[in-house]
Amino acid sequence: MSSDTEEESSEPSTVPSIFGEEVFTRQYTILKALGQGGSAKVMLALHRLTGATVAVKALMKQEKRSEPPASEVDIMRMLRHPNIVSLLQVIETEWNIYLIMEVAEGEQLFNRIQKAGCLNEDEARSILVQLFSAIGYCHDKGVAHRDLKPDNVIVDEHGKVKIIDFGLGVRFRPGQKLEKPCGTFQFIPPEVFLGFPYDGPKADVWTLGVLLYYMVTGIVPFAGATLSELREQVLYGRYDIPYQLSKDLRSMISLLLTVNSRQRPTVRDLMSHPWLQKGEKTFTIQCNGDTSCPDLEIMAAMQNIGFDTQDIRQSLKHRKFNETMAVYYLLRGQACQDCDSNVHTKVMNPGATPFPSVEDPDMFSLPLRRRASEPSLRILVSPTENPDQSQSKEMDDPDLPEKTPNLGRGHKRSMTAPCIYLPRDIVIDVEDTSFSSSSRSEKASSGLEQSRTSISSSLQPRGWAGWKKRILACILRLCCCMSPHKRCPRKVYPPK
Repeated sequence: MSSDTEEESSEPSTVPSIFGEEVFTRQYTILKALGQGGSAKVMLALHRLTGATVAVKALMKQEKRSEPPASEVDIMRMLRHPNIVSLLQVIETEWNIYLIMEVAEGEQLFNRIQKAGCLNEDEARSILVQLFSAIGYCHDKGVAHRDLKPDNVIVDEHGKVKIIDFGLGVRFRPGQKLEKPCGTFQFIPPEVFLGFPYDGPKADVWTLGVLLYYMVTGIVPFAGATLSELREQVLYGRYDIPYQLSKDLRSMISLLLTVNSRQRPTVRDLMSHPWLQKGEKTFTIQCNGDTSCPDLEIMAAMQNIGFDTQDIRQSLKHRKFNETMAVYYLLRGQACQDCDSNVHTKVMNPGATPFPSVEDPDMFSLPLRRRASEPSLRILVSPTENPDQSQSKEMDDPDLPEKTPNLGRGHKRSMTAPCIYLPRDIVIDVEDTSFSSSSRSEKASSGLEQSRTSISSSLQPRGWAGWKKRILACILRLCCCMSPHKRCPRKVYPPK
């Protein structure tokens, strides 16, 4: 959207003209882009007065949107929860609306799962409890998110969750049915695929079920090469549940992914579920504490730089989302950071959307299960080690913890992802890939290699009988790799 005049100006070419309005630039300085969707741009900006960084989302009034800009603004104004990104200020001009929000530090849940392969039940439970708390709070306020996915969940280094992007959010009245289909294809509930009027909170519950499944398995329960194939899988409600998951977790997934929306439980219905009660975090639907009694030290600091005490109190009490309110919360955030003295994680980038929404341009590029080229051999040998070190560590300590989570033999994998499983009592000589006598003589020249060869050969039978047993053992291991797909998961069918 940059014009020729912009390129010739002293401003960086990466700064869109939408952020050049004087009412905005006198308070904030654009630092860099964070992301851009179909209807908004998100930038990292510096608050000139306090020096704090903020995330700025610019909504263009003249653009044709599925939901009016005022809808997202109204939603963000009424929400204040520790697990929802906070709105600090609203700047409205003739052409644009600027939402000034706190910076959600950490990484997207999608990236966190991709790095780990999948999350253990304790970590997934901690994240789900926080999501339940935030979404239950939204439903009590009459707000449905409608686009919950790993891209819109930020997790920091301490495990704290922040939900971002209410661009598809909508306000509803009790009992009201929504008609506009929206969301991300892999997370859309059956009633939306059918085009029926649907209940907003029940649709959010379904997406929470898909999200939970994705957290504990690393794959989505419903995936298809085409949209029609994906739709059929969702409508039939068939998916595989790995048996290595606990019974209570399988029960939680089944309840969340109830095909019949009328039988699907609400967030409050699940508060007492046994799986949630096992965690350390308590499940409460709460909001942030009010600011009816603002911090006197912060008020004194604001008064010293020209703010009126009465204006501060009124702005906080009536939640005006003006410059005064933004300065107060930014100063309070800086004070909390100084007290905690925590090292900040990198600012998340909401521009990457591996799960595209319906309104995204690339909505038909559905991310499928992991490809054969994606799995890494670091499960067996860490990339920071050479093969000799890896072997010696495994021989010295069979119970040595692995550097990446081991999903186990019973883990449900996609059919395109190869199974890599090695019994701990077998040592593999990674260099012994040739039957030539020259390679054997080269290895014999090194004392370390001779020692390793002798240890490896001592574990295996010699002669033709030994090779025969090795081949049979390899065939058995291949069978073990394939068996979880056939016997471990069970099919889940919707109740009649």
